[in-house]
Parts: sequence; C-alpha cells; structure tokens
Amino acid sequence: MTAEVRSLGAWSRLRYRVEGVWNRHIRYRDLYRQLDLMRADLKARTAWVDELTEEELAEMLRGLGECIDAVQAAGSDVPDWPEGEASSQCFDVAATDPTADGAPPVT
Repeated sequence: MTAEVRSLGAWSRLRYRVEGVWNRHIRYRDLYRQLDLMRADLKARTAWVDELTEEELAEMLRGLGECIDAVQAAGSDVPDWPEGEASSQCFDVAATDPTADGAPPVT
C-alpha cells in the first residue's frame, strides 16, 4: 500500500467525521440555542450568589444541612408499606377524597 493510498483513506475518514459534526450541528441547532438561553437565564438567576460573603455562604450551608437533616428525619417517620399495599391504601383517590365522585365538599 502506497503512502498516497493511506493518505487518501485518512482524508476520507477525516471528511466523514467533519461531515458528521456539521450534520449534528445543523440537526440540533435549535436545541443548542435553547440550551444557551437556559444557561444565560440560570446565570442571571444565580448572580446574587457571587455577591455573598464567606460568612453568608457558611450560614447558608449550615441552614441547608439542617434542612436536609429535618427532611430526612421526617422521611424516616413514614411507615414501610409492602409492595402492593402502598398503592392501594395511600394512592386510592376515590377512597380518600369525598369529592372524587362529584359530590360537593363538606363544610
């Protein structure tokens, strides 16, 4: 195999890769634009975090830790239901909601 044939194969592979990247760019152009808008929106919404002092950040992290602990503690109070029983007892709207059949709410 000559060097000319090998370079032709390399050129063909490179052209194929570039063509794939270009087609992907064209196909997902609108999604990329939406993603850019969402990134800019998120950056604008969270810009206030950059202005916080070290003390304020430490206080926020402490509060976040306390909030997570409270949620986990509240979650541990929920009883463990057997697999099929939870859906029939907890999520049966018709059995728990008196207005599910169209009756007016009791006041």
